[in-house]
Amino acid sequence: MKLTRARGCLLGLAAGDALGRPAENLAPEEIARRWGRLTEIEPGMGGTDDTEYTVFASSLLCRYGSAMTSADVAREYREQIIPNIEGPMRGAGFSELGAIQALRRGIEPPLSGLWHQHGWSDGLAMRAAPYGIFAAGDPGEAARLVAVDGVVSNSGEGIYGGQAVAAAVAVAMTGASPDEVVEAGIAAIPEDSWTSRNLRAAVAAITAGPAGRLYAAGSDGKPHAAGSAAEPYAADSAGRLYAAGAVAELYAAVVVRHYPWTDLAPEAVALAFAGYLMGAGEVEASVVAAANLGRDADTTAAIAGALAGAGRGESAVPARWAREIGPVTGRCLPVVAGRHVLDVATELVAAAERPA
Repeated sequence: MKLTRARGCLLGLAAGDALGRPAENLAPEEIARRWGRLTEIEPGMGGTDDTEYTVFASSLLCRYGSAMTSADVAREYREQIIPNIEGPMRGAGFSELGAIQALRRGIEPPLSGLWHQHGWSDGLAMRAAPYGIFAAGDPGEAARLVAVDGVVSNSGEGIYGGQAVAAAVAVAMTGASPDEVVEAGIAAIPEDSWTSRNLRAAVAAITAGPAGRLYAAGSDGKPHAAGSAAEPYAADSAGRLYAAGAVAELYAAVVVRHYPWTDLAPEAVALAFAGYLMGAGEVEASVVAAANLGRDADTTAAIAGALAGAGRGESAVPARWAREIGPVTGRCLPVVAGRHVLDVATELVAAAERPA
């Protein structure tokens, strides 16, 4: 069961990355104008740096296991990534590019994650799922390991975002309910952190209060909630009914509209967990919900897909999506070109089972 969950996790991540790719940096209104509801992966396009850095992170775990140090990660950046970067964006996300610039200057972790101004980006969160697979059932260890990687490129909230994702995946790998998975992610990070506050606000927006209450459909197909007057509602792609104001309330609670980039970890991780809850932990419903929330849509949909895939397994990823996921191209990281996430997941499980 662990293997199918691991394969589902990385396949769900890759599918979410690919589905959300064309919606990156868009608002839900613009996504609706272009696609109505975005549900299909663009043929032949594949994923982004999210999938490729996930493959790279997996390779670190397979090589070093639980004994991995930040010095090991920095050395792998210098030997495997830096020599092959071409052009200003070849290294992908802001936090990773900042780390590369720091490492080129001889700056070591944790200063390499503090030296640049993008430590709070979602670059660690996007590649955190392998740590949850490796430490399945042990969210504390997953959070510890992902931070070992994270201090090379991130700091503060950027690390907390990665820890929330890794811990949540570790619990999803046990087949826990979506509520339990989300609670594990929140429990892994400081309560007074921005990321924790955003995660709790996202849960409240989607699941509580008159603007975000989830409903069970009655026999007449309409929403029913004890003691509640009729409210505007909509059905998500899982058929669940939720108040139409939930997305607006979610945006008001967690989205930083005045910041010029959409890759803030506290925002992206909160939107990803919200999408996962809106989809009731089902792969297609969760990924579609997250992608249609927009903002850093490739990352939010990838995280939602990782959580749902870990919980439901490989067979729960829609076959039409799985067919679109081939070996990564190496557009961002040439060192991982030709690797397929399913093979990577299989190797991760084997590495986790090796004697320490």
